[in-house]
Amino acid sequence: MKIAILGVGGVGASLAAHLQRDARVSSVLLLDKDPSRVREVSKTKVKVPIEAKRLDARHVVPLARAIRDSDVVVNTASPEHNLSIMRAALAAGAHYLDVAGTGPHRPGGPSGILEQLRLHDRFRDAGLTALVSMGLDPGMSNVMARDAADSLDSIDAIRIRSGGTLRFVGLRPAPRFVPLYSKGAFFSDVVLPPTVWSNGRLQARDVLSEEEDYSFPDPVGVQPTFLVSHEEVKTLPRYLGKPVRNVDFKYAIDPHLARALRSLGDLGLLDSARRIRVDRGRISFFDAFQAAFPDILDISSHVRGTKCVTVEIAGLRRGVREIRRSHILMPHAAAQRRGFTTAVYCLTGAAAAIGSVLLGEGAVPGPGVYPAEALDPRRVITEWVGRRLPICRHETLTPS
Repeated sequence: MKIAILGVGGVGASLAAHLQRDARVSSVLLLDKDPSRVREVSKTKVKVPIEAKRLDARHVVPLARAIRDSDVVVNTASPEHNLSIMRAALAAGAHYLDVAGTGPHRPGGPSGILEQLRLHDRFRDAGLTALVSMGLDPGMSNVMARDAADSLDSIDAIRIRSGGTLRFVGLRPAPRFVPLYSKGAFFSDVVLPPTVWSNGRLQARDVLSEEEDYSFPDPVGVQPTFLVSHEEVKTLPRYLGKPVRNVDFKYAIDPHLARALRSLGDLGLLDSARRIRVDRGRISFFDAFQAAFPDILDISSHVRGTKCVTVEIAGLRRGVREIRRSHILMPHAAAQRRGFTTAVYCLTGAAAAIGSVLLGEGAVPGPGVYPAEALDPRRVITEWVGRRLPICRHETLTPS
């Protein structure tokens, strides 16, 4: 199958590396507005032919022309381009996949993933499939939730927690906090008002609220986590096919950073339209704030520690209360030994690669637009384990 990747940053480069190792992939097309990125990845010596082109995701017509010979197009560029790239995929007759959604495109509007799902009929009528938010989390987190939920009659709670340890070797002074994926995407995520699914509907919560000390498996341990806006909360109750009472997503963040972001938000300084004067120009205060943090790709060789995503589901099966926990836990050093920059990029790229080949093989529910939990979890996990990637599942039974 022929796969096009739009956006060759940390996730895009990782995805390309995973696809180059898959015998089912016949060619990879790399598209990015930065020619240096595509040159760096395309010069890798592999068996799968790689073609590289300079292209801006905002230009739908030339994009559709560029991908018209591809079976699958994957957006690993900014999620803000998801809808325009989906339209380009429709015009080109290609299946579509991305690794994350975005917030509402207008105040009070639906979240990005819900807007994407509204294109279901257009993809169905075209005989094409779109798989949205198929990364690590969201993505594999949805698959793990579906895997556990399939054996339960009803679900009381789905708790998704994303955390990990982070330290630096040979870097002085070491930063206190570094986003483990795109800075722009991270800070956009954490300042969006989160939602939880509670008693049959989405409910808004305050930014970075409901702090919880969550116990991740060793070597991560207990970490402070906070509510963050995430796609799983919006789709799992709708696509698991059984009653779900509660869903939430929390991310482990330095409490000092969480407090700072809440305070800056209260002061109105995180509004992207809020400009400040610097020398003779004016810039967004939010952009300046983000610039104070290093880019993980610039310091990835110094990164050590472990990434962990945990999915915990409590529910009933034949009158017995069960708690099922699944973990994906990977040291950054293990990812680096495989040739990847960090565990987050390695695992996100792997999930997108699995989704891409399943799309190409037709191993999906059918034409239309679907979140990751619509996939057969057994097939996904078989692919995951076949790549020697970590996943662990536990079950606890409690009389109800």
